[in-house]
Amino acid sequence: MNCYNNQCETIYAKSKEKFLHQTFFIGAILLYCVALLVDLEILRFHLNPLILTFLFVFCYFTLGFGILKEAFRSLIKREYFNENTLMALASLSAFGIGESAEAVAILIFYRIGESLQERVVEKAKTQIRSLSALKIESARILRENTQISISPQEIQAGDRLIVFAGERIPADGKIVQGESNLDNSALNGESIPQNVKVGDMVFSGGINLDGILHIQATQNYANSTFSKILQLIEEGNAQKSRSEEFITKFARYYTLIVTLLAFGIALIPTLYLWALGADFTATFQTWSYRGIIFLVVSCPCALVISIPLTFFASLGKASEMGILIKGSSYLESLNFAQTIVLDKTGTLTKGTLTLKEIRSYTSYDENFILEKAQELESHSNHPIAKAILNNKIPQKNQDTQEIKNLKEHAGGGISATIGGQAFALGNARFIESLTKTNIQDKQSAKCQVFLSLENEIIGSILLEDTLKEEAKEALEKLKMRGMECVCLSGDKQSVAQEVAKKVGISGVYAELLPNEKVEHLQKILMKQKAQGKKVIFVGDGINDAPSLALSDIGIAMGKVGSDVALEGADIVIMDDDLNKIPLVLQIAGRTRKILWENIIFALGTKVLIMILGTLGIANLWLALFGDVGVALLALLNAKRAIH
Repeated sequence: MNCYNNQCETIYAKSKEKFLHQTFFIGAILLYCVALLVDLEILRFHLNPLILTFLFVFCYFTLGFGILKEAFRSLIKREYFNENTLMALASLSAFGIGESAEAVAILIFYRIGESLQERVVEKAKTQIRSLSALKIESARILRENTQISISPQEIQAGDRLIVFAGERIPADGKIVQGESNLDNSALNGESIPQNVKVGDMVFSGGINLDGILHIQATQNYANSTFSKILQLIEEGNAQKSRSEEFITKFARYYTLIVTLLAFGIALIPTLYLWALGADFTATFQTWSYRGIIFLVVSCPCALVISIPLTFFASLGKASEMGILIKGSSYLESLNFAQTIVLDKTGTLTKGTLTLKEIRSYTSYDENFILEKAQELESHSNHPIAKAILNNKIPQKNQDTQEIKNLKEHAGGGISATIGGQAFALGNARFIESLTKTNIQDKQSAKCQVFLSLENEIIGSILLEDTLKEEAKEALEKLKMRGMECVCLSGDKQSVAQEVAKKVGISGVYAELLPNEKVEHLQKILMKQKAQGKKVIFVGDGINDAPSLALSDIGIAMGKVGSDVALEGADIVIMDDDLNKIPLVLQIAGRTRKILWENIIFALGTKVLIMILGTLGIANLWLALFGDVGVALLALLNAKRAIH
């Protein structure tokens, strides 16, 4: 209770301090406005010049105390050139030449601009913060038939989790009781609820929309999908792109150079004209004013703030759409990608087998072959068994026959006695060993199983990996962007060629082992590097880990191989949708366009006002727009990356 009271007192104290600060700030601005109107003789009110100067000084220190304090701290740390020291130097110089009203105006506009910039930045950060704020505070588990609440960090693989309607799943697992709809938008950006039932795998972070689910955890909290996503987002936002690193260095040297130029503008013409006989005081005041204009407009905050904000907003937009990018450097690198290399299984295809064709080599029809294959596979969980069992038989024999001597042969197939007859189902090598016949001429696909009856081959079943529905459309979009598409596959040449033909890929390399994939990728990388281009590799994140690591930008399909994908790839597509690849390239292109717009606009406007100020055409008010106004416009433009 004491801890709670202390926390409340701290929050109250901070709120009170903020309120008083804002009150003084607004009061000082109002007082300044009155003093300015009197100084400009717009208000016909006689005020002693000393009192008027005192009011300007009071407003100056009320509004500028924080800036002066930060500038002083920077000087102590030997950080002589930043926006605080620029503003302090410019405003104090304005006071020194008798421009009190402009001196206060410099600080007012700087503080207003700073406040508005903070609002824009905070709004841009909302998308990522809303996801990061979804950390699961507690979990409900069943131990010794009793429900208890624990911290998610205490969850271990094997625990039975209980998730009520409206609650977020705390760890990856398998549903053992219940049926519900899940909102997985935080994971993959998909707004349509997913129906789940007993036996389905579910990922942490999904929201249970209705019903009660009992889930057996397959991962602890730290290794679960949602926990890794949050970690990935935090790490990604901490990484800087080359543009961000460049602008940080640029601002440091730029500020030094413009400060020296401002001093040069104030001193060199003054000394030169004084040497020719001009009045020193009047000349110094004129050229010092121009130097102050140069100093005010030169502040680089428009670029220093808007460039990181643009990347931040783009990363947030991508994560909202189920595309997780590990840092702005990878987002920037996408703009230089010319070649995209794709794995076949689990990337271009769904990674699940379906029945393609049934072939009969004797008088037995296709229904008989499928029926016997299903009877043999009825007790197996192998992917081939699931593919065979998922098919309905139009005219199934209703007479059930007894199955005896059922035996699985590792890496080969399955055999049993059905109705007193010996059946076997398996790959070519296994069936050849039973029938003592050569069946290579009958094999036409990598995934083909044969059925034998009493050591005679009576038929075969061809299985294929189904092509993703969006694959052709996604590849067409990539080619429209000028991308060269290449497919590397471990599958048979004929199978890989068939898939590549359907999606429109001409460059196909098949029957490759993982190390051979890496060798081919290295050749492509060397060729593109010589042209100054980047290479993207897209895989399922499991058996493609070496290629994902080797490529310039590794994109993993996170739904199939979420654990490896989240750790090894640079970009993770959470719902395996291939259309997200051209989408992330579009986000990268849009980000780059906004960056260049801000750079050209900010530097162009500032340079123009610097020249006009040096020539005596621009005044300090225009210089203030060149600083604060340009910064705000650049920030508002950066916000477009969110939409």
